[in-house]
Amino acid sequence: MWRFGWNPGRTLRGADLEAVLVSAAYGTDPLLRAGCEAVREGDVEAGATLLVETRGDPEARAYRAEALGRAAANRPDEVAALVEAGADPADTMLWLGHTLLARAMALPSGGTGQADRKAFEAALHEARVPLEEAARANPEDAAPWSALQTVAMGLGDREERERAWSEASARAPHLFPAHMTRVRALAPSRGGSAEEMFAAAGAAADTAPEGSPLPAVLALAHAEYLRGEQRRLVREGNSAYITSMALGRLHGEAVRELFELAQGWASAAVPHVREVQAHHLFGWAFHRAGEQDLARWHLGMVGRYVCDVPWSFFGSARTEAALAMAELGVDPSLAEQGG
Repeated sequence: MWRFGWNPGRTLRGADLEAVLVSAAYGTDPLLRAGCEAVREGDVEAGATLLVETRGDPEARAYRAEALGRAAANRPDEVAALVEAGADPADTMLWLGHTLLARAMALPSGGTGQADRKAFEAALHEARVPLEEAARANPEDAAPWSALQTVAMGLGDREERERAWSEASARAPHLFPAHMTRVRALAPSRGGSAEEMFAAAGAAADTAPEGSPLPAVLALAHAEYLRGEQRRLVREGNSAYITSMALGRLHGEAVRELFELAQGWASAAVPHVREVQAHHLFGWAFHRAGEQDLARWHLGMVGRYVCDVPWSFFGSARTEAALAMAELGVDPSLAEQGG
């Protein structure tokens, strides 16, 4: 672990690296990505098979349901029709819920447009129905409850948000996406507080199983906090330059805590479907802290994949990640992976 060797012989430019990066929206596993491509081309049965294989594995189930939902965003009727063709109702409703959720999250939700907000809320209510049906069809499954957190967060429904979190954590206490949503739902920008958000992230990190990437949610809390501060400063009329200078870098105890968590994970890491996400979170945090060696190591571990979170909090995810990689001398074009 912590191999910091790199070759600065070639000057890297962010614009060049953007073209190399591949979105992790359809997963980082070649089998899942192939299944998502098949779904996008119309073979929805390929997706159903992938979900069947995840029963009993909450992390893989939630991960695949999210990716397949994005892949089928333009084919909700075809996913729904799988039940009539004999597919398992719990699997299909989970997938349909994520499909409708992906469509909802692609809609504009902020700003002052009342019509946009109403359309966004209507789409979330539509996604809620099959997710609740999936939860009823398979009472032991944490995945639909994890997704229902996102629905409740988008609707600003605190009571349903707490219920979904309670149900998800009872079934899978260390489920990565459930903790990700929990941290984001408690952000000050969503009616929570910095104290609540950091407490939730810290608790997840402290209780994570050995080798789990879950401690990376603390980096997510820092990203959410800085995004909220950035928005506040902009609302107050500050320029982009003043805002950037005011936010500054992560430093002091925050960096030491993240270092210890990242080191603990790296020294005992086990294969995990969210490991690329965790490397991006730690990589962003250490880059923000000016810890170049640490940031370089984590971003060097993501291959060619880029995750929206946390980079999209501060601009285009692909652009922000590429600029950081260029500054650090990380060349994703050298990674041996498909896209």
